[in-house]
Amino acid sequence: MQIAKRDDWKTEEMPSASTNLTVEKVYSQEEFNRIAAGIIPEQMEDKWFIFYEAPWLYLHRSWTGFCIFKVRFQVLGESVKIVEVQVNRDPAEYSNTDDERDASMLEILLDSRAKRDVRNQMLGYIKGESSN
Repeated sequence: MQIAKRDDWKTEEMPSASTNLTVEKVYSQEEFNRIAAGIIPEQMEDKWFIFYEAPWLYLHRSWTGFCIFKVRFQVLGESVKIVEVQVNRDPAEYSNTDDERDASMLEILLDSRAKRDVRNQMLGYIKGESSN
């Protein structure tokens, strides 16, 4: 598995127009390792570039390089917990302003990287239901 690094793709910094989200998630060390490995886009349909620089995971849109989410993790014994989430709120870079919807999208992205079943989360997201 190739580990994504910042220099593997074009990236922009998180703008000052950002806000914090509440996302309470805990992952096993094995799940976290899959998340932290990140994603390097391989084709046009790949929408995300994700990389980890301790303690932050950065999630960028692949076409623009805009940073949409920053997630800070903390190791707790055998587990790794989300302790802080920032989301882009610059309307020139990201048009969504619904915190619950953003939290749901982030959970889907992270859980799918962790190899958790996200089918119900995806259906809820498509229907506009919050997973929180």
